[in-house]
Parts: sequence; C-alpha cells; structure tokens
Amino acid sequence: MVVADAGYKTPAIAHQLLEDGIQPFFPYTRPKTKEGFFGKHEFAYDEYYDCYICPGAHILTYSTTNRSGYKEYKSCGEHCAECQYLSKCTESKDHVKMITRHVWEEYMEVAEDIRHTIGNRQIYQLRKETIERIFGTAKEQHGFRYTQYVGKARMEMKAGLTFACMNLKKLAKILEKRGWNTVRFLLILKKIKRKEVLKEKWCWA
Repeated sequence: MVVADAGYKTPAIAHQLLEDGIQPFFPYTRPKTKEGFFGKHEFAYDEYYDCYICPGAHILTYSTTNRSGYKEYKSCGEHCAECQYLSKCTESKDHVKMITRHVWEEYMEVAEDIRHTIGNRQIYQLRKETIERIFGTAKEQHGFRYTQYVGKARMEMKAGLTFACMNLKKLAKILEKRGWNTVRFLLILKKIKRKEVLKEKWCWA
C-alpha cells in the first residue's frame, strides 16, 4: 500500500499503482462544485450504456474525449430548458450540462473503496507521525527545501546519502534505548565508512 496526500490523487497515479499490484490510499477531497449546484456524485453513471443520468432523470450522452484524457458527457439543451432543476444544474446559455469522466476513472473508484475500508483511517493517521516527520527533518536540517544540485543523478545521490544518515541516527537512538553502547556502534560505522564508502569515490564527485 502507498499512502499519499491529495496532491498525488490523480487517475494516472491510481492506474499505475493498481496495475503494479499496489493499493493507493488517497485522502478525502472536497468537491469543487459551485455552492448551490448539484455535485458530480449526484449524477448516476451507467456503465453498460456509458452515460450519466441527472437528478431530473435526463440522460447525458458521450460526446468526445479531450486531449487531457477526459470523456465529455452532454445533456440535451431542449430537455434541460424545461427541467425544474435547471437553476441547480447549469448556468450555460444553451442549457446544456456537461460532465467529464477520465478514461481511468474506474481506478479512482477502486481507490475510494480502499479509503472506505475498515482500519485504513488509522493507517493514514500514522503518516503524520512517520514520513511527515522525516520530510520535515530533511527540509529543516538537511537542505531539502530546495534542490541544491543540477541533474537527477546528483539529487539521487544526495537523497540516498541523506536518508541513509538519518536512518543511522535513528538506529543509534534505538540501540541506546535497548542498552547498547552507542559509542562502540559509532566506531563500527566509522570503520565501515573507511572500508566501503571511500572506495566509491564517484559518489562524492
């Protein structure tokens, strides 16, 4: 399972993770519908006929797929002009209501089912206690608020060494709580550094 924040809640990411056998766990995001209007969830999608049905029982049929990968469904303006819910549905001059659905929307629906699974809410709460603390430390103490090197390879090197050091610091604290001699542990790390790290001089170039 991958627990991610709302910035990664996209159909493309959900599709890739599920195809790789990884469960995407995204947080709840508020609907962006204008206040006083019907939300997208109030329009029922008919998978068999590939259409939407509005609260007024009118059908929004498939029109086209735009370049962003969203399928557009549109209603009949003549029917909508006489609908009692028109003021809550659309403000378009031709009275046509349009709803978009990504070609990978079914993967987002699977992700929503994962979010509603019992016990997953507690898993998401652990995020702020684990990875968020690590990110905060990396930003404040190790210069990760901005990229300091040019090129992906150099930044991968910096990230790998930085998080390796952070893990070693964490390990030292765990060993100290268990009664280990952390001084001896640090001496062992220095020996490893002399024997192994210095051999890979290209890492420090």
